Order: sequence, then structure tokens, then C-alpha cells
Amino acid sequence: MTGTARKALLYAITLAACLCCMNTASAWAAKGGIFKKLLISADDLEKKAGEPQLVILDTRAPDSYAASHIPGAINFRWQTYAAGPYMNLLPVADLETALSAAGLTRDKVYVIYDDTIYSWGAAGRVFWMLEYLGCEHVHILNGGWDKWSADGRATQSTVNTLPAATFTASVNASVVMDKARLDSRRGDTDFAIIDARTDEEYNGWQLYGEARGGHIPGAIQIPYAWFFNEDKTILDKKQLTALFKSKGISKKMEVTSNCTVGIRSGFVYFILRLMGYKECSNYDGSIKDWAADGSLPMEKLDNFNKLVYPGWVKGVIDYHAPGSSSAAPPEYPYDRAHKYVIFETQWGPLDDGWADEYVDGHIPGAIYSDSDIYENNYPRWFMLPDDNLHDAMGDMGITQDTTVIVSSTSTIFAARLWWILTYAGVTDVRILNGGYQSWTAAGYSGETTMNAPVPTTFIGSSVPEHLATTDYVFDNYEDTDTLVLADVRSRDEFRGKISGYSYVLAKGRIPTGVWAYDADDSSLLYKDADNTLRSYTEIRDMWDGLGITSDKEIIFYCGSGYRSALTFFYAYLMGYPDIRNYSDGWEGWSTEYTEDAVACADSITPGWCQDPSGRPFAKGSPKKPKKK
Repeated sequence: MTGTARKALLYAITLAACLCCMNTASAWAAKGGIFKKLLISADDLEKKAGEPQLVILDTRAPDSYAASHIPGAINFRWQTYAAGPYMNLLPVADLETALSAAGLTRDKVYVIYDDTIYSWGAAGRVFWMLEYLGCEHVHILNGGWDKWSADGRATQSTVNTLPAATFTASVNASVVMDKARLDSRRGDTDFAIIDARTDEEYNGWQLYGEARGGHIPGAIQIPYAWFFNEDKTILDKKQLTALFKSKGISKKMEVTSNCTVGIRSGFVYFILRLMGYKECSNYDGSIKDWAADGSLPMEKLDNFNKLVYPGWVKGVIDYHAPGSSSAAPPEYPYDRAHKYVIFETQWGPLDDGWADEYVDGHIPGAIYSDSDIYENNYPRWFMLPDDNLHDAMGDMGITQDTTVIVSSTSTIFAARLWWILTYAGVTDVRILNGGYQSWTAAGYSGETTMNAPVPTTFIGSSVPEHLATTDYVFDNYEDTDTLVLADVRSRDEFRGKISGYSYVLAKGRIPTGVWAYDADDSSLLYKDADNTLRSYTEIRDMWDGLGITSDKEIIFYCGSGYRSALTFFYAYLMGYPDIRNYSDGWEGWSTEYTEDAVACADSITPGWCQDPSGRPFAKGSPKKPKKK
């Protein structure tokens, strides 16, 4: 017998003996605050192996449990204690019968684990159920099976069971939310709804048989995976506090959580308990229950299908593979002969070492798209005239009816290419939310093959309503009653402290511009740390506070059309009816182009004299409106 096997056997024997001992659960409960009481480390669990009343619940799939588990753990599946189309908890009497058969009683000490994000919150769902039934000493193992196995701790494959017992519930109904009460509280300032699902689910994609796509109006999205560190341990108290604060969720509120059928949201309930929230609950029926009731409102992005997710892109690739019989992904109404192209976009030519990220790995079949392809380039990166733009698109193998999927490590570069192609007349352009980073995070493999476009001829018409020219802005910028000019540059650019570009002299802003915060990748105001777009409801609320509303014409601008393309994309997704991107931006407004080698000899940009345009501009902080 190996040392590891001997250790596992001794651990199991000791644990089994301890379960036969008599002691009170409260003697085992850790001291020093609610974090230590509810969240247990692997070290603590190993140290407590000799304590009485301890039961370890492995909530993973039976096959995973059978292969290997923590010594002494019993397999305990949340599905056993739920039923119906929305996987609601069984009636209390049925729960008592099932838990008695499993050997559970309310006075035991429970440590629950799963394989964290891959279990979708199973440990949290069980934690919530046991607290609902009156168990007072319920804990979750920090890092779950992921960290336990990664640390090389003792395991066993023996199936463990407990002798039948008598479980008598003491129900705490306050931790269960139902749709009627949720609907009655929705919109109250002292009430918050946390939606623990992914961006695609929240935005409107129907992935798991929901009757309707989207989310409960007013729900605040915090994806379940955000609660974990890279090693699958839970964020510390300081990080969790900052996260909830950033979402406007305080301990003074009553907070409920939802997901698809109450699993991920069960884990959110645990997090709320961990943080010391006094009034918290789990809506176990969740979106499946809510969406099935047509009398209840739901909200989603108007054009959610233009922001796609890795599984959708993989579905397109598989659907078009030679000899494929796989189904088309949702929101993809084309036959197998339909043309699609995936672009990985960034700045710089492929052969000059600028595209290292593409060279190192990209989505299979993706073609590199240098942003310079569609622009006049140095000294001013303005979009090409329409005819030249369409020629460039043909060179890249794009036709008007090609489905184009844009990926990038930069949200503003992805949005810029999306906007250019959409403006130029391509009818189906989509952005992969999170780019290649999200592709690999989803477990998909990349490739390093250098893929080349197959040139064609682009035939189609541009969409002038998407573009604000300098003349258009000049003719309309003073009409602040019906138009908002949203400046999405940095604060210092907006105030005229810097131009924002090494090759631009002019500093300032268009006089009626409203600062809508910096949309650059580095600011993390319009995207999340994982490179995905920030929840659109937060952007909409932020804009509403600035007077950037859907009932007005909105012109977005930055320096030269990249950051403003991202905000245009947000507004497009939300269905704002009258939006334009001022592609030439501050550079186009502030200066005129003069090409004269002699006259420009002393210019910071040889070949480009930055003559003042004569159009007005402002500097400094904008004046606050007078109180009426």
C-alpha cells in the first residue's frame, strides 16, 4: 500500500469513527466571524477530521464522485430534492423523507463541496436548502474539489453512505423567494435582484429552454464565475465588498438572487450569507419559472444577436464544416452554403511583428484584419471614402450578405471594425463578446495557421444614417433640445488639458459636448476585466443620468472614431433609433489637412500642417446648470 493510499484509508477510518461519536455541532463551529463559520478551508477540514457530527457532502455528478472524492464524503445531488419543470424544491414532507433516507439530521455539521464553476453552484444550492430546512451548521469548502485535488490532498473512490435517520425540518421560509413577491418588490429602492447568469443569457439568448429570453427588469447582473479566484477559491471579503458596492447593493437592502433554475443563485445566497446580509433569499424557480408566466415583464437587448458568445461561434464553425450534420446555432437563419468570415482585428501589418497575438493563437479559420486596411493611415487615420472602402472590403473577401464575426483583444478595435462594415452595408456583422480570451476560457482550442482572405467584389450601399460627417455635426451641434453630442474621450481630453494623440496639437472639445466617460479599453468603464462588455443596463443607467436618452438623436465622438464606435455599438444593441458615429472626431473638428512639404517642415507631423479649422471649441470643466 502506498503512502498516499494509507493516508486516505486512515483518514476514512478516523472520519467514520468520529461520525459514531456523540458531541454537539456547536462545539465544532469555528470562532472569529461569519466568514470562518461558513467558509471552510481544506486545511481546516483535514484538521477537523476527528470531530463528531461531521458530514461531508460531495455534490458533483455520480461518475465524478465514483472516480475520486474526499475521504468519507457521501454523494449528495441537489437534483434529488427538486422536481417539476423549474426544479423547485420538493414539498417539506418529501424533503424530510428523502433526507432521512440519506442519513441527514438537523444537528449534524455539514461541509459541502463541488467542482466550483463547473457545477454551476451545486454546493450553494444544497447550502441554501439545508438552511431553509433549519440546519444551523452548514459550511462550504473553499476551492471545492478543484483546489483539493490540485493540492494533492488525500482522496478515495470507496462509495460512502450514512445509515437512515430521522430528519425533522424547522422551516425558514424567508430564504425562499417566489415570483409573486418578487414582482411586488421589484423596483423598491431597498430591494435588489442579483442575476447570476452569463452575459448572453442576461442579454436575451435563450440557451436552456426558457420561454422568453432576457432578464427580470431591474435585475443586477453579477455572473456566477466572478465570485472565484483563478484557483477556484472564493474572493476575499474586501473583494466581495468592493464588488457589491460597485453594483449598488448594500446590507441595508433585502436581496434575492436568480439564475436559470436556482443553482447558481443558490451559491449567490451563500455569498450573501457569507457577507453578513440579513435579508437574503434564492428564487429557485428563477428565469424558467418567471419567463413561463406571460403576465410578468422581461427585458432584453433589442439586437442581442449581434453580440455573440463562444459557443455560438463554435456552432457556426461546426455547422459549416464539410459533411456536417449539426444544427445551426440560434439566431442564424442560413443554409450551409452561406458564407461567413471570422476576423481577428488589431492595428498593424501581419508581417511586421504587430500581430503577435494573432500569430500566437486565434479562433480556427480566423483571418487577421489590420485596422489600417479601411483607413487613410498616417498622418490621420480617417475612414476611406465609400468606393475605396468597398474595394478594401472586397479584398478581404466580404460581400454584402457575408456573415462577419469580429474578434479582438481590444473592445474598441472590435467595435471599430463592426461599425465600419455595418456602415458600409454588410447586413450581418457580429462581435464575439470577450474575443479570443473568452474563446479559450470556454475551453475551445485555437490555431496558429495564417489564414488568408479570398478576394471578391463587394456590391452594396453604405448606410449614411450611421455616420456623422464634420459638416453634419457643425450644422446640428447647437440643437441641444433634440440632440446629444456624447464625448467619450478621457477627462483630460474633454477638458482640453491634452489632445490625446502625440501627432495632434489641438486641445479641447466641441462646445456642446456632454462627457459620457472614457470608452477606452484601459478605463474599464465600458467593459469588464475579462474583456467582455459591461452590462448594458449599467451603461443605459449611466447615460440616462447624463441626459443621453433614446428619445434624442445621439452623436458619439472621440478622437478618430474608435472609442465612439464602441458606444455606438452599445446604443445599437439597445435599439436606440437615431444614433450616429462622428468617425473623424476631434481631429476632424479641430484641424484642417494641408499637404505642403515646405510649409509643414516644422510640423510635429511632417506632411500635415495642422491648420485651425475655425470651428469653435471649449476647454475646462463644463458649467453646471443653474438651479431653477
